[in-house]
Formats: sequence, C-alpha cells, structure tokens
Amino acid sequence: MPYNILVVDDSRSLRKVLIKTIRMCHIGDTSFLQAANGKEALEILNHEWVDVIFSDINMPVMDGYAFIEEVRKNDVFAQTPIIVITSETRRDEMESVLAGKIAGIVSKPFRPEDIKQYLNELLHLEEESYEYDDEPEGFDF
Repeated sequence: MPYNILVVDDSRSLRKVLIKTIRMCHIGDTSFLQAANGKEALEILNHEWVDVIFSDINMPVMDGYAFIEEVRKNDVFAQTPIIVITSETRRDEMESVLAGKIAGIVSKPFRPEDIKQYLNELLHLEEESYEYDDEPEGFDF
C-alpha cells in the first residue's frame, strides 16, 4: 500500500535524515512531502493527501504548535497522525500542551527503532524485526 508522509522541519538535513530512516524501515511504497515550516506544510495539505505527519516544534514563520492547531481544525486532516520530532527539553510541558492532538513525541537524536515503532502502530503494519540496510548518517544534531 502506498503512503504519503509529510516531514515538516526547518532543518533540511534533519528532513533528509528522517526520510532516509523511514525508507530503511521498509514500510512499502512511500512518497515524501517536505516543508520548512508550518505555513508551507499547510499549503501542501491544501493540495495533497498525507497519511502521517512528522513535525518539529521550533520553526520560523509558523511553529509546530500553531501548525498542529491548524491541522486539527481541518476536517479532512483532523485525525491524521502527527508525530513531533524535537530537541525540546521541556517534554512534559510539551506533552501537556499537545495532549490529544498528537500521536507521539520522538526526541532528537532519534533511533530508527522509534520511528519504525510509530509507523507500525499508526499505519497498522505487521511488526517486523528491526533490521536495516545500513546505518543512517547524521544522527548527531
């Protein structure tokens, strides 16, 4: 089954690492859409269907909090799973603010196993062993 995944982060290198990590998870035919901030991501959502969103919180123009609020107001994407990828140290505060609006939080640097676990749960994939083609590059942010 083909999937569309939206990756929203102001760091181009993080977007590339996350996409490479997801590809290594072998979840099937996957297309990726990318945005550098929440405003760009909302423009993409006006024209494209996505199955899962990975979003940073701290971004220019429109941060992740505002982006998530706008996504949840949209009837079409109100139930689309959002996974926050962040280096934010106040995780408890973030979880409190985003409670009920996101599927989970993954801390930077992340492990491929964490990404794979969320994708398995959210896309209802069969659990597979965590074997990857190669080690991802650039996990030290």
